[in-house]
Amino acid sequence: MTDSAGPPLLTRLRPRHWIALDWVVVAMLAVVATLGWRELAGMHGPPPVDAVIVAASILPAGWRRVRPRAVLAVMTVAGTLVLARSTEPAPALATAYVMYLIPLRYERREALRLLLGSLAVTALGVLIVACPPAPPMNGNPVPARVISIACIATAWAIGYAVSQQRAYAAAERRLREREVQEAANQLIEQARRVQSEERLEIARELHDVVAHAMSVIAVQAGVANYVAAEQPEEAVRALASIQETSRGALREMRALLGVLRDDEGLAPAPGLADISELIRRAADAGVQVELTVRGTRRAVPAGLDLAAYRVVQEAVTNVIKHSGAGTCDVDIEYQESGLCLTIVDSGSGAHDTNGTTGHGLVGMRERVQMYGGRVDAEPPSDGRPGFRVAAVFPLARPDSLPQPDSLSQPDSLSQPHPPEPR
Repeated sequence: MTDSAGPPLLTRLRPRHWIALDWVVVAMLAVVATLGWRELAGMHGPPPVDAVIVAASILPAGWRRVRPRAVLAVMTVAGTLVLARSTEPAPALATAYVMYLIPLRYERREALRLLLGSLAVTALGVLIVACPPAPPMNGNPVPARVISIACIATAWAIGYAVSQQRAYAAAERRLREREVQEAANQLIEQARRVQSEERLEIARELHDVVAHAMSVIAVQAGVANYVAAEQPEEAVRALASIQETSRGALREMRALLGVLRDDEGLAPAPGLADISELIRRAADAGVQVELTVRGTRRAVPAGLDLAAYRVVQEAVTNVIKHSGAGTCDVDIEYQESGLCLTIVDSGSGAHDTNGTTGHGLVGMRERVQMYGGRVDAEPPSDGRPGFRVAAVFPLARPDSLPQPDSLSQPDSLSQPHPPEPR
């Protein structure tokens, strides 16, 4: 069985339905006036005139939603005449019925003016009765007239309270909508931020994979071209190295692209355990890497392991591309509170430390900072030729981050002011 419940009845009523309900109320008030005011109390004056005045004090209420102010003015004046001419007047219920709508339709200042005007006109009925000469009365009609004034004021107060409640509900609804919109905007901004970080990470991976592989391939291609005529066996060895390096780069590229499609079934990301393969590829490019591992090897998070591997890869790639050195030293030190990496070459080539020709040091620094570490990349402070990259990854807590002077060769970092990344 389907749920056929719809919106509340009041929300389904259209303007014509409300006008029809007003006329039903008007009919009921007319019956009360006919039975109570005309037959029981009587009025002073010709019956046709009295009938017109009574009708004018009730019937216009049917148009209260169309012209509220005009209807209120007519009914207030007519109701006052009824109160003044009646021996035992009933309260001005019809005028109060119209007055209820005034604060719902107009702002508070305008609604107050209409209320005060109606009360002033209605009070004339009391003054006419209280001040001679007055028509003969069977009793004291002043209390009924005071009740009429109270009814009009009470109707206005109820209408004003309802208008305030509606305004409060509307404000709450707008606040909820604004909160929902702000939450949606935050989710969108967060998604954009995550997307930007993912794109940046992919850009780093692409740079590390492609730059290293292409550097090795370029060097080996140059060697093969140089020795092809005189040392064909050396050219064959260089071409074989190019083939192996390019295939390795393709494997890493496929794994990286696979991350964009599916996380299942991917080969593990490289880490410090794969440094030997990196050293072998560097040797094929003509750079002999001397690896030193100190301290007790410890398990590190996979992301940090990958970042450390990329730092070494980028530094060795820079040695191949820029330094012109035939050797470099890679020092990996496992300390109690951190992992320290130092890559040093003694070449005379210029390293771009200002970021004008590439994004290697930028990506390197971003990787290290992602894990709360730091990077120093600068020539040796003692004026010797070469270049040194020193990176520190905290492994315990951020406040235990070792200082650069705790690295394997402290003289290179005695002034810890790393230049801007290239």
